[in-house]
Amino acid sequence: MKPTLLTGLMLVFSLFLYAQKPIKALQVGDRVPDAFWTAPRNFMINGKVVQGSMEQFRGQLLIIDFWATFCIPCIKEMPEQKRLSSLFKGEINIVNVTPESAKLVSTFYSSERNPLGSAFTSIVDDKELNGLFLHNKIPHLVWIDKQGIVRNTTDGDALSEENIRATLSGTLSLTPLNYIYPNTVLMMNQNPKGMQSFNLLIKGRIPGISSSMIRSNGPNTGIIIFNHPLRWLYSVLARAEFPSFSDQRFKLDFADTDGFNNPSLKPEDLWTVDFWASSGKSALLKKLTMNYLNENSGYSAAVKVINTPVYKLQYSPSKATRQLKTQGGQPTNLGFHKGSRFINQSITILVNDIQDCSFVKNPVLNDTKITFLVDLELSEVKDVAGLNALLNPYGLSLKADYQELEMLVVSKTDKTN
Repeated sequence: MKPTLLTGLMLVFSLFLYAQKPIKALQVGDRVPDAFWTAPRNFMINGKVVQGSMEQFRGQLLIIDFWATFCIPCIKEMPEQKRLSSLFKGEINIVNVTPESAKLVSTFYSSERNPLGSAFTSIVDDKELNGLFLHNKIPHLVWIDKQGIVRNTTDGDALSEENIRATLSGTLSLTPLNYIYPNTVLMMNQNPKGMQSFNLLIKGRIPGISSSMIRSNGPNTGIIIFNHPLRWLYSVLARAEFPSFSDQRFKLDFADTDGFNNPSLKPEDLWTVDFWASSGKSALLKKLTMNYLNENSGYSAAVKVINTPVYKLQYSPSKATRQLKTQGGQPTNLGFHKGSRFINQSITILVNDIQDCSFVKNPVLNDTKITFLVDLELSEVKDVAGLNALLNPYGLSLKADYQELEMLVVSKTDKTN
C-alpha cells in the first residue's frame, strides 16, 4: 500500500495515542496468553454488536489492525484488507480493533465514509487489546502467527501480498515498530535511576512516529524531535537563541546538495534528537540541544549579525487615500485571504502576517514608526507587487533593502555528512 500524505507529511495521530500501563504489554517474540483467544469481545457485524472471541482465528495467521473512525489512512486501507482477506482465505484473518464506542462506530457504519458497506466488521469498545499491544500511532498492525507468537508490529502500509506470503513462510524481515514511552529516554520504558543527562542523535527515519515535545520526569527534563529534516530541528531550537527568529532568518553558507533542507522528506535524511538534562536546566534546554547538534550532526549553527537582504514596511501618511488608524471594534485578523479584514490590530501583527506569506523570502522589518492600532481590508496576494497594491492606499509600502541583521547561519563541519 502507498503511504497516505497530508500537507507533505504522513498523517500521524496523537503521540502515545493509546498509552496504558505497560505491565501487561506483549513484545515481538512473545506468545499471546490463552485468555487472548478466549476473552469475550464486542464485534460489530452487519451494523450490530455481537459477542464473540478470538478463538475462531486460532491456528491461522492473525493480523490485528488498530484503527479509529477519525483515521483517514485507516479507512482508506479497508478495501485492500478485504481483497487480501479473500485472496488468502483460509490462511489469514485481518481483524480491525478500536477503543471507540459501539455508538460512534455504528454512526460510521451507516455513513458514506464506510467503504465496505455491510461487509464492515470490527471489534469495538476495546478495553484490553490497545494496552496489550502498545503503539504510538494508527493504523498499527500486529502480526500473530499460527502458533500464537507475535511476529511483528508494523505501519499499516506494510500490509501487502508480499509481506503476507513472507509471514506465512516465516521469512518476514521488516523492522518491528518500537513503542515510545512518554517521559522516558527513547527506546526505554523508564529513565535510569540517578540519570544526570542523556543525549541521542539518529539519522534516518524511525518508523511509526513523528512529533516533538518537551518532557519532564522527576529530576530530569528533556526535548525530543522525531523524524524531521535537520533544518526543522535547528528551526525549533533557534527560537530559544533569539525571539525574532523566522524561517527567513535561516541562512546556509553551503550549497545544500546533501539533504539538510530535505523538502521531499527522504527517509534517509530525517533526523531524531533526544536530549535530557537536569530539571534545573530546563530554561536552557533548547540552547543545550542546539549545542549538542552542533557537536554531532556535521553542521554548526550560530546567530551572527550579517548584511542581508530585507523588506522594510514603511509608512507615508501623505500618500494615503484610505484611513489606516482603527475606528475600533472587535479585533479581527484573518490574514491575506479574499474578503479578509484586519481590524483594530497592531502594526506588529501585520508585519508577522506579511512574514508568513510564502513568497516573502527575506526578513520583514517594521520601519513605520506607527504606534496606533490599524484597520485594513485584505485579500489574497501572490507576490510583493500584489501585496503593495493592497498596502499603498493606506500609505504603507514594502521596500526591498539591505541591513545588518541577526541571522541563524549554518555551516557544514563534516564533508562526509
